[in-house]
Amino acid sequence: MGVVQIHFDGDIATNHQVSMRTLAKTLTHLQNSIDRAYLEDRNGKLWKYAKMRQAYHYDVELLVQEPKEGGYVLDFLTSNPLTLNIIDRVSSAINSAVNDAKQDGLQKALKLEESVSDRIVQVEQGILTPRDFNDIIENPDVSVIRRYGDRAISREIDQILTLIRAGSAGDSTFELALTGSKNTQIFEFNKKTATAFHNTVTKKALGEPVIYKAQLSQMDKFNKSAKIVNKDSDSVANLFFINKEMLNSVIPFFETDSEFLFYGSPFIEYGAFDPIAGDIYFLGLCDG
Repeated sequence: MGVVQIHFDGDIATNHQVSMRTLAKTLTHLQNSIDRAYLEDRNGKLWKYAKMRQAYHYDVELLVQEPKEGGYVLDFLTSNPLTLNIIDRVSSAINSAVNDAKQDGLQKALKLEESVSDRIVQVEQGILTPRDFNDIIENPDVSVIRRYGDRAISREIDQILTLIRAGSAGDSTFELALTGSKNTQIFEFNKKTATAFHNTVTKKALGEPVIYKAQLSQMDKFNKSAKIVNKDSDSVANLFFINKEMLNSVIPFFETDSEFLFYGSPFIEYGAFDPIAGDIYFLGLCDG
């Protein structure tokens, strides 16, 4: 029997109860983490905009049990062998992030403006040569050290842990126990370990420059961003600009609805990036 158990204790659980808001947020992101693991298993890999269809729901259905005392404890059960394997995958991703968090100190925030400027200088001085998009599919950036699924699953758990990190949570803890086809793994979080987990799974970096052939589908001047259609993969991705001058350089292509070449850096988070639909930071236009 597969079991997923959540356990809140401390100030967040009053008289063995938690608020509707706390429970709703927890269950939403817990289900999302399971769904992301399922989509990765079903499709062989996970990409940013992969959708969970209703026809898939039975494959990852866990049944809610009666709450237990001891803070607030709630179990979800399944006997589906496929679901047991999905629980194993979620457990593996969380375990990796927890272990990484134990090794990491507080992360120095990434200054995007400086990182983009550094990449531009590296290209101009010939230190880095922008790579062809199809090349990064076959040979990912060395900064990409883990599957995108690890990031997606861990980020869902990190959303649950905002409840523990919040100042209003006081002295609270969250425990997640996962029993799939293997032994039970128990993950315990207090404010300190929840913060360390967050610092680890939100670690950011800009990848090596890549040449993209694209067409603009949306422009957002206020937020200095756009959506592009990657003409090599026919996928949609977010494109970000660090200043208005960079954004203005591509507006003529939006107005004429024409394709253009640019080089940009993939936005790598927690050592993972979806090359098909992941976010990109604009570095400059290419001749072509």
